[in-house]
Amino acid sequence: MPPDSSHAKGYVREEVAKPEMILTTHAVVGGALASLFPANPIVAIAAGFVSHFAIDAIPHWDYPLQSISVAKGRRNHLKWERPIVQDAALIAFDACVGLALAIGLFSAHAPVVVIMLGAITGMLPDPLQFVHSLHPHEPLATLQRFHWWIHSKRKLDWPIGISSQVISQR
Repeated sequence: MPPDSSHAKGYVREEVAKPEMILTTHAVVGGALASLFPANPIVAIAAGFVSHFAIDAIPHWDYPLQSISVAKGRRNHLKWERPIVQDAALIAFDACVGLALAIGLFSAHAPVVVIMLGAITGMLPDPLQFVHSLHPHEPLATLQRFHWWIHSKRKLDWPIGISSQVISQR
């Protein structure tokens, strides 16, 4: 991609090939919202799920994956070769860090199970995008269209992009 003035400064570049904010951010925000509803896990679940789309609308950074893509029209295949195993390990690590942070930060305010529900549902739309790439049928097709529509079309470069995620957690 030829550098434009904003890319040359390291601020913003246009790209939508792999639209995921890191899962840690989604887990922490989902856990934070869940902590506001300690006695109502259904509301905590809904808040976590909805938060995913709200913060995906903010321009952000994501880490590159070698073999997994949720780009429009992309079909993934589950061939357990080194690149997909490495991607799966990175995604699992990201999700576990997010879950641990959410529990650590918010379990004093709500039961751990409620925090976990909010954090997990905060991350859930991204794995559902991958499931959609394997099985592109309803209701996942509608969810995927909404996810693409709401998602910021601007991707920030490191380190500016990671700061937008830290700020969204405050």
